[in-house]
Amino acid sequence: MPSQEKAQGLRPCPEGVRGFESRPPHGLSLLEQFDEFVKRLQLSHISDQEITAYKSAIQSFLEACSYRLTDDRIIIYINRLKEEFEPKTVRNKLIKIRRFLKFINHPLADDVKLPKIPKRRKNVIKVGHIRNLLNKAEELREPYRSRLKCAVLLSATSGLRAEELYKLRLNDIDVEDRVIRVRAEIAKDFEDRVTFFSEEAKEALIYYLEITGGRDYLFSKKSLNYHLAKLSDSLRMKHMRKFFSQQSDRLGMPTAVKKILMGHSLRGDVDLSHYDFQDEEELKEVYDRYWASYRFF
Repeated sequence: MPSQEKAQGLRPCPEGVRGFESRPPHGLSLLEQFDEFVKRLQLSHISDQEITAYKSAIQSFLEACSYRLTDDRIIIYINRLKEEFEPKTVRNKLIKIRRFLKFINHPLADDVKLPKIPKRRKNVIKVGHIRNLLNKAEELREPYRSRLKCAVLLSATSGLRAEELYKLRLNDIDVEDRVIRVRAEIAKDFEDRVTFFSEEAKEALIYYLEITGGRDYLFSKKSLNYHLAKLSDSLRMKHMRKFFSQQSDRLGMPTAVKKILMGHSLRGDVDLSHYDFQDEEELKEVYDRYWASYRFF
């Protein structure tokens, strides 16, 4: 059975990271134990963003309990979370708090139960949704207009994760051959991979590079998120990857190739993880069959 942390989509403490297998030294104050916990996080493979989320959740918890983790104070805090937040938010916070309680060997740690999250209908992202967004982007002034359109087209036709897009550098892209080389350092699974983008996305990228001078880091997370929120109530950069997945299925692209391009985990898929290797040329040949000439306009 997968752990609650995995089920929620949060990365578990990696195996072999000593800090999560052993308890902090005896005699430390609560704040010192918290500092030790943060050090273990920093030694693990989780992102800086995730570490910040852990620190924020646990600091709020400790402050609310006045740095005295009695059973009564913990129970009152958890009940307050349930009153103030949606189940998904409560679950995220409690996963972090429970992990900290286990780290300090608190007797109540194993009794902290995670709330169930109501299952909602999955978002279906269609061509019209992306086209409408691109049309609305025309309202923006340069370079914001070109940046947003380029980011949307690249992501929607390549399957990049939002965080991979934000960390993309100019030398990660072969513009002429429409290749993106996702470095292991920015990939969620810490593995190098390649993916590709359409001719329409290439046109948008060339124009964007012309008006911006081809800076090293192509996209600003803050800028993209701000303008997306300004133009759409529902679409965010993460939905471009979802569109690529759904539209690839509509176009008939082989699922195995789609998984490889998107960097999906191949654990449990014996054929893909051990036998079905494709080189870059073969992957591009399959990709181009479905996506090279695909256009929103």
